[in-house]
Order: sequence, then C-alpha cells, then structure tokens
Amino acid sequence: MVKLIYLILFTINLPLFVAQAEELNKQERVYFNFIDLNNDKFISFDEINKSLQLIFQLVDENLDGKISQEEIMVLKSIIESLS
Repeated sequence: MVKLIYLILFTINLPLFVAQAEELNKQERVYFNFIDLNNDKFISFDEINKSLQLIFQLVDENLDGKISQEEIMVLKSIIESLS
C-alpha cells in the first residue's frame, strides 16, 4: 500500500519531477517504469489513465467501483505515517 501511495504521488507530480531534475532517482525510475506500460521510455496520456485505473482498483478495497471516506482515511493515515 505504501508503494501505491508513492505511485499516486509520482503520477500526480510527474511534471515536477521532470522539471526539477535532469535525472530520475532510483525510486522515481521504478514508478516511471511502472507507468510506462509499453516500455518505450515515454509515458503517454493513455498509460497514465490505465495506471490510475489500476490504482483506483487497488484503493477501492471493497471493489464497489467507488472510493469511500473510509478508504480515503486509510490512504490518509498511510501518507501521514510517511511524513
């Protein structure tokens, strides 16, 4: 779940990572490669959408097609524990 949160944050902040550094660090490369579904060394809008759909499915613990406040609270507590 912690890796999932990092992946979410990486996806949301991808333009920041690219703009702030000439090279991705090891963890950022792992997430980049996770999102780069076809391994062409580029991330397309379609790949971001597919990755976010996968993340949504993982966060939606009861698989009801919605993310509840309780599921968000789990994410929030994990994010806070990382700070």
